Amino acid sequence: MKVRITISGLGAGIPKLPIGVNLISGCYIETKPNDGNAPTRLYGVADYLSVGGESSTLIFGHAQTEWMTVESESAKKLLQYENFLGSHVDVEVKGTSFGSSKGDVTLKVIDKIGNAKSAIDKFNIKIDAYQLASTKIRGQIRSMKTESSK
Repeated sequence: MKVRITISGLGAGIPKLPIGVNLISGCYIETKPNDGNAPTRLYGVADYLSVGGESSTLIFGHAQTEWMTVESESAKKLLQYENFLGSHVDVEVKGTSFGSSKGDVTLKVIDKIGNAKSAIDKFNIKIDAYQLASTKIRGQIRSMKTESSK
C-alpha cells in the first residue's frame, strides 16, 4: 500500500509543548494499493479554532510527503476504507524546510476509548514543505473522493 500526506496549518504552537492556538488546519491523506495506476482514495481532516497542542504549527506550515510504502499488515488494515473512514487520527510532519528536504512523518489511528495505533512512523522521508518546525492535526477522517492516478 502507498500513502501520501499533505498537511497545512495556520496558528501559534510551541513545538514539544501542549500549548497552542490553531486558527485552521487541514490534511489530505491519499492511499492506493500499489505503484501502478490503481485508483487513489482521498481522505480529509479539518480542525478550526482550537486551543491546545492537538492541532498546531509555528505560525504557518505546509508539507507534502512523497508516496510512502506501508508494508505492515496491521497498518494496512488500519488504513483500509471500512476501518479508516470515520476514525480519529493524529498526523504530524516534522522538519524545518523551505522547499524540498527530509522530515519525519507519523500517522496514528485513535480508537473510541483513546488508544492510538501507529499506521505510519517514518523518518527521513522526502517532503516538499514550508514550515519552521512541525505541522500537526488531530481530527476525524472524512472521505473526499476516489480518483484515477495520473
